[in-house]
Amino acid sequence: MSPAPAVPPAPPATPALVLTEEDAVELLAYLLSAARIQLDEAAEYAPLRLLTAAGRLAEMIGPRAGAGLHPLLDELREGVGETAVRAGDPAGYPERLDALCRALAEYLVARLDLDETL
Repeated sequence: MSPAPAVPPAPPATPALVLTEEDAVELLAYLLSAARIQLDEAAEYAPLRLLTAAGRLAEMIGPRAGAGLHPLLDELREGVGETAVRAGDPAGYPERLDALCRALAEYLVARLDLDETL
């Protein structure tokens, strides 16, 4: 995975709407049904369902996202696909999840102009 951009542009004064109502309802339906299904499934399916939701969200917001967000969305979509298959490398699975979380955290620190030492 490539690193997220070091300094994405600052958020605009009026944030762009990147999710349509239809997309939001689709994602809501997926999350609610996944929560219900999880009651009857093995616990290891929960992270896979969340990764699927994250990938779907990245796909949904991509067309309306600002240019500064595109590298992160690309990395997340690529990472979700690679991470979703746990069976091939169970030991590396947590590392791949950690890498995706780090990429998002680095993006947010830069985007929101946060000091990492806080």
